[in-house]
Amino acid sequence: MEGYRILFISSALLLSCALSSGQESSRVDTLAASVVTAQDNPASIHTGLVRLDRKMLSEAPAVLGSPDVIKVIQNLPGVSAGTELMSGLYVHGGDGSDNLFLLDGVPLYQVSHLGGLFSSFNTDVTDFIEFYKSGFPARYGGRLSSVLDITTSEGDRRDFGGSFSIGLLDGRIRFSGPIVKDKLTFDVAVRRSWLDAVLAPVIAIDNSGKDSQTRASYSFMDANASLTCYASPSDKVTFRFFGGTDWLDYSERRYEKFYGKEIYEGESGERLKMKWGNLAASASWRHRLNSRSVMDALAYFSRGYSNISDDVNYLNFADDVLAEASYTDRTLSHTDAYGAKLGYTLSLEHNRIKVGADYQHSRYAPLRQTSASYWNSEPSVNTDSDLLMSDELSLYAEDRMAYGSLTVDLGLRLDAYFSSGKSWFHPQPRISASYAFAPFITAKASYTSMVQYTHLLSSIFLDLPTNLWMPSTAKMKPSGSQQVALGIHSCFAEYWHADLEGYYKTMDNCIIYSGTTSIFPPINGWEDNFASGKGRAYGAELEVGYVSEKLSATLYYTLSWSERLFADLYPDWFYDRFDNRHKLTLMATYRFNDNIDMTAAWNWHSGNRVTMPEQTLEDALGVSLLFSRPYNAKMPDYHRLDLGCNFRRKTRRGNERIWNVSIYNVYCRMNPVMMTFSHQEDGSLAAKVYSMVPIIPSFSYTH
Repeated sequence: MEGYRILFISSALLLSCALSSGQESSRVDTLAASVVTAQDNPASIHTGLVRLDRKMLSEAPAVLGSPDVIKVIQNLPGVSAGTELMSGLYVHGGDGSDNLFLLDGVPLYQVSHLGGLFSSFNTDVTDFIEFYKSGFPARYGGRLSSVLDITTSEGDRRDFGGSFSIGLLDGRIRFSGPIVKDKLTFDVAVRRSWLDAVLAPVIAIDNSGKDSQTRASYSFMDANASLTCYASPSDKVTFRFFGGTDWLDYSERRYEKFYGKEIYEGESGERLKMKWGNLAASASWRHRLNSRSVMDALAYFSRGYSNISDDVNYLNFADDVLAEASYTDRTLSHTDAYGAKLGYTLSLEHNRIKVGADYQHSRYAPLRQTSASYWNSEPSVNTDSDLLMSDELSLYAEDRMAYGSLTVDLGLRLDAYFSSGKSWFHPQPRISASYAFAPFITAKASYTSMVQYTHLLSSIFLDLPTNLWMPSTAKMKPSGSQQVALGIHSCFAEYWHADLEGYYKTMDNCIIYSGTTSIFPPINGWEDNFASGKGRAYGAELEVGYVSEKLSATLYYTLSWSERLFADLYPDWFYDRFDNRHKLTLMATYRFNDNIDMTAAWNWHSGNRVTMPEQTLEDALGVSLLFSRPYNAKMPDYHRLDLGCNFRRKTRRGNERIWNVSIYNVYCRMNPVMMTFSHQEDGSLAAKVYSMVPIIPSFSYTH
């Protein structure tokens, strides 16, 4: 993108500013040339759309030495991050499970490493991102709150290239280039953590001389690969693969000896093993029929999986007999999606028409098995499993009409969903419009209807591999949302822009866990442990930015409300857990020269909400805790400052070396993560807040 640079942008505004000043900005097609008009820029039409490229991501402050896609998105207005350092996205009142993650058009189910500390998206191969909070085009469906559409690179057609990066906890390497110049290209990138290598000597020293031995190992790896064939000036075929995996192995073992008539030996203790991740493979074909029409086809497979086992055994020696008791808990889960997409685009003088069809067959196979054996007895085994399948067929049509200052994007999506002997048919109308009152002032509006057919079963607010995806059933219907958004955008001075948007959103058939406390959600009869209700969210978002050759600065402010109504839990509306009334983000990047640039980001938002007892009642049955409503208490406000500095140096061959130094939470604000209560001597209740994340310095080297 030429003509402007900014760290985090409201692309809708900046692109319209660039176009109005005679600068052309559009997505480049690798096939034959085509007509480029202002209506080729979707950000000039849709509310709630942000576009980011690889350079913008690389300039963001790095957390633990690595730039992160999700951490960048979390700074945007209208997005709540949830628990600190995690990869949560709570968009316009969403619950975190209603975000559609697409990697080159393929949906992903596991999108984070280490419970959300890192996202699964490698910025080294990310070409650009489109992030929608409202104004969704008709080609997207299946989620309620947001779409994160990531496009990865395909490799240079003429020159070989590569890079490697060494960070605090991980390393990355990438190679790309032509296999046959102008005909066949490749792009391969691998990222791996080395926390296991760091932990190994520390644990070995700690175990020295002890009877009990502790072993702990954690690592993650992800890989992206693409092979692109330019079969003709009108045809491009691309094969892509993505794999991301986490491994966790923890054990505490104790070697024991027992003396009787003989010497008996054995080991007791516990071992926890976890493996989870995502696999995705796809083949795409783009065929240009003529200068104005293009056909796209995609076939894909995607799997999100987890494998968790917890083994515990005890030893008992009595009457000269050594007996063992053991308990094993194993949870397996995988969600598979087999899909195909077909789309056709026709560009006319005043219209750009898109029509297409999507089909996806999904398989959900969760299993939980427990086995217990007491003192050498035969083990008793309990198995809780299910195998569910669903089929989804969608048809969509979009027509973007541009007449002078008015642009209107009309869309309709039709879904047919089949699962567990039930079927649902949902039309979802979409409309987005913009009107340029003056060369630098544009008003926008949108209405969207969205439907989500899958439910994420989670008993806690963390992205853990214990969570399960399940389809809609006769007891648990699909979720739906309606959203209206209005906005005005202005480039009111040479270096300044402003963006103001408001939204109102309603949600139906939201779910919340209502069962007993457990990290593992139930499998069989899971609907009985989740309550269904409604949600609503509304608010306003402001962005003010300044962009010059040396300085890029942005202010984001959000005023929002997020509420829920679950009649089975409480008879009236109550605030959601991540109802953060105010959110303010200040960001700035200053370029001292071509070799040194520095970025600062300050975040503040109202505290997350928790459910706390307000009174105690003593009677003959004991002490009862009284609550006025769910999430009735607010934790202290959250704020922190991050700094990052890049030192760049060009080699004689023209390659760039980058040393990055970043500091997370510069003034070491111990922000609240959770809150508990305790009884005081006078019978009152006192709240206690726990914090976990101090200042974190990090570094990385990229070549």
